[in-house]
Amino acid sequence: MTPRKDIVRDERGAAMIYVAIFMLSCLWFVSLAIDMGKMTVTKGELQRAADAAALAGASAVDAVTGNLDQTLARSRATYFGGENTALQETSAPVVIDPNDIVFPDAHTIQVTARREGGNAMTTIFARTLGLGSVGLHAVATAKSIPVEEPCQRLAPMAPVQIPGGYKTDCASIYTLKVGSGGNNPGAGEFQLLDFGTTCDEPPCDNLKGGGIGPLLECWMAQGYGCCVKIGDEWFDTGVTTKPGNNVGKVKSGLTTRWKSDTDQTENICYSQYTGNGQRVVACPIVDTWDVNGKTNVKVVAFAAFFLRDKPTGGGTNNVVHAQFINYIAPGNGTENPPVGPTLYTIRLIQNATN
Repeated sequence: MTPRKDIVRDERGAAMIYVAIFMLSCLWFVSLAIDMGKMTVTKGELQRAADAAALAGASAVDAVTGNLDQTLARSRATYFGGENTALQETSAPVVIDPNDIVFPDAHTIQVTARREGGNAMTTIFARTLGLGSVGLHAVATAKSIPVEEPCQRLAPMAPVQIPGGYKTDCASIYTLKVGSGGNNPGAGEFQLLDFGTTCDEPPCDNLKGGGIGPLLECWMAQGYGCCVKIGDEWFDTGVTTKPGNNVGKVKSGLTTRWKSDTDQTENICYSQYTGNGQRVVACPIVDTWDVNGKTNVKVVAFAAFFLRDKPTGGGTNNVVHAQFINYIAPGNGTENPPVGPTLYTIRLIQNATN
């Protein structure tokens, strides 16, 4: 029997409806995938903003106490978090609410970056299902911890460990480098170090072939570019004491450092200082200077010092005095702080996006 033509036409019409429904379903799933992709991108952007904010906040170490200065930490966290963007309708700056910045302890800051409420990420296609926006947030926690192995800008001066540690008050002034006249700690020793010629990192790597003099001057001006670790006995690793007063190189290097600072006010305390950090020098702390000639000393800690006075040192009186401060430096940290003065570094200890 031959089917009726009108029945065939009806079946063909039903097939077109099925195809249309299938195509619409595929389009909906593709659209949903686009919204999911937007969510993934937004999560990543929020996490970067939270990480940046937490790290910036953890750098706000109080120079006197060594704890986080919470007011300054909030300011830095909100500023550097806001330097990042995350998708809303389109890409927009992240605004960190000060209420989303908390301090679990004296050295730790936790920051939450949000795209929620009126600030939520808007959807593109899911709004056809009544889902016009999605709330997302990211959390980051950072901490200031004692540094075990600073890796940049160490000055080639090494004060000796003091029983009871260093004080941060302005009246307590410490000698980073001694001069001639009976106060040098050992025969021909002036608390100077020779970091050696093995470092291939800037800023002084291009001076390796010119002898120790140009390197010493560069280290004074800009710092050593490689890592030094607590417990190192540097004679075995190519770094030793540097005998001699080295008046010219020390003065020249420190003068370069001084002139590169935006605050060259003399005879001030660190609390009055408003410069760009060039007058702050990070130094190794050694166990003893009871040595004679080029030899090794053991590193027991690291500390930062503020140069209060303009470098002078005519003749043999090439003495460097400074105020001890708590400070942040790049490097590898430790949860077991050294005995005595402490230099800090910062680390992310937790992050999560929801």
